[in-house]
Amino acid sequence: MIETAGLRPAWEDKMSKILIVEDDPDSREILGERLRAYGFDVEEAVNGWEAVEKLKKYKADLIIMDIMMPKLDGYTACKIIRDDSKTAKVPIIFLTAKELIGEIEKAFVCGADDYVIKPVTWERLLPKIKKFLP
Repeated sequence: MIETAGLRPAWEDKMSKILIVEDDPDSREILGERLRAYGFDVEEAVNGWEAVEKLKKYKADLIIMDIMMPKLDGYTACKIIRDDSKTAKVPIIFLTAKELIGEIEKAFVCGADDYVIKPVTWERLLPKIKKFLP
């Protein structure tokens, strides 16, 4: 018999923690429900400022963040997260309607690990999420 327990990705054995940063309540709710149904521990923030504050206590394994938000946009929040030694290595996926090349380039300059344009299907988003989990 072949032992396979050690071959499973870590995200299957523990509840990975994902911070959703999205100002649109419907988008935030739908994504949160989908991630929770899949077994992830989900925390939510309504803007970049709230995300930065929540990360002081919530140890996220991954951040899924919009760009266009009030108070603090995703670009600026990403820079702040990258400048903090406690959160600098947390992967960030931008999930946004911004699709111009300059906007995408700016996201990666700010420190994004991936960039997904809305609308997105679960079948397209889930592999990107799994890619960044331990």
